[in-house]
Amino acid sequence: MRKPIQLFHVAVKAFIARDGRLLMLREAFGPQSWELPGGRIDVGEETLPQAQILRRELREELGPHFECEIEAPLATWVRPIESHRPHPAFLVGFECLRPRGEIVLSDEHLEMRWVTRDESLALDCAPGYGAALETFWRRAAR
Repeated sequence: MRKPIQLFHVAVKAFIARDGRLLMLREAFGPQSWELPGGRIDVGEETLPQAQILRRELREELGPHFECEIEAPLATWVRPIESHRPHPAFLVGFECLRPRGEIVLSDEHLEMRWVTRDESLALDCAPGYGAALETFWRRAAR
């Protein structure tokens, strides 16, 4: 008997650090969890470089004046099904360096914070984020 195949949304996220702090955003919808900036790969973007998709998402969420350098993927994780999200999401988090420019949040998020390791782990983060944040902070400590 064949097992059913799980369907996922796929998203790219940004680990953006500045002065030892990580940028986190609080969602405007659902339980208003904290998460990293970024978002889903849209229909028609399947063949585009993931860094290009992440740049689009960062422009949408952080405004047209914010920029950073997108490096290699740092972590992958799954955000499970939630009451307001009928499909799990497979997330790829990219290390992003040298953030600059003004941040203007879209209506997708209520607020932003630049947080330390301990502050990030104390936030009410979206499900599945814990291990990814730990991976980021272990790498940042090197």
